[in-house]
Amino acid sequence: MNEHSLATLPDPPPALGLERDVSLARHTYLRIGGAAAYFGTPPDIDTLVRIWAWAKSHAIPLRIVGGGSNMLVADEGVRAVVISLRRACGYLDIDGTAVYAGAAVMLPAIAKAAAERGLSGMEFAIGIPGDIGGAMQTNAGIGDGRSMGDVVTSVDVLRDGVPVTLSREQIAFDYRHTSLRTAGEIVLAARLALKPRPRDEVEAEMSRLLGTRQATQPTAEPNAGSVFRNPPGDRAGQMIEAVGGKNVASGSAHVSSLHANFIVHDGHASASEYLDVMTEVQRLVLATYGVRLIPEIEWWGDGTPPEVFQ
Repeated sequence: MNEHSLATLPDPPPALGLERDVSLARHTYLRIGGAAAYFGTPPDIDTLVRIWAWAKSHAIPLRIVGGGSNMLVADEGVRAVVISLRRACGYLDIDGTAVYAGAAVMLPAIAKAAAERGLSGMEFAIGIPGDIGGAMQTNAGIGDGRSMGDVVTSVDVLRDGVPVTLSREQIAFDYRHTSLRTAGEIVLAARLALKPRPRDEVEAEMSRLLGTRQATQPTAEPNAGSVFRNPPGDRAGQMIEAVGGKNVASGSAHVSSLHANFIVHDGHASASEYLDVMTEVQRLVLATYGVRLIPEIEWWGDGTPPEVFQ
């Protein structure tokens, strides 16, 4: 997105609280990528609906940024209205075994709050650096098969500018994907059903999961989480390592020496360098196994997505 394209975009009404040309790098775990044409943190759903209507009237895409852990932003940025729901959807209510969490609430925060009340079901989420909104789009989970689809009872979404509540049965939960993602609906909140369990047992399991994560994943370096989905019956990380993927690098971006399904950098990488590493890893695995790895992370850019994402 160049300066000329920014200049041709309309100025939003001041009441919407949108800023122009805001860097998205500071809103992602990767800390790389360009700017959003517009960025806002609406205080409530009514303002969000007005922003949605304004963006639609000008044919400008609207995107929601959550925890920022599962995305790669193009160096050129995005011609879009990018919204953070941390003000409008940052609430968390727990009543008995029922949890009502706004889209901007981080998964570890829910896991900890549940543990304090002796509730089980969210232990697996203690190390997932994402929020409820993103988790409902991707069915966030861990390697042993546990995922958000196990505990969801309903989801509130913004559909064509109107808040709607969908039951669990109205949503398809698959591996690292849900029907909400393909429908393009904005997640506002989710209701979860947990189960009683002694607090010390819940906390012990979360401590174990965190320990395993820290020992096997590059949590200290900028990364976007697992880059590729696991193919049926196999592990993307093991396949990448087996084909020499840990030697792949481009500029400041390279495959992690700790876990081959993570791509990290030294703080100075570009999105294009990150894409180069992804592309080469995908090529190596395809050439050896005949399996085309599918990205788990989401591409944020204008126009046709890079080939690795197609």
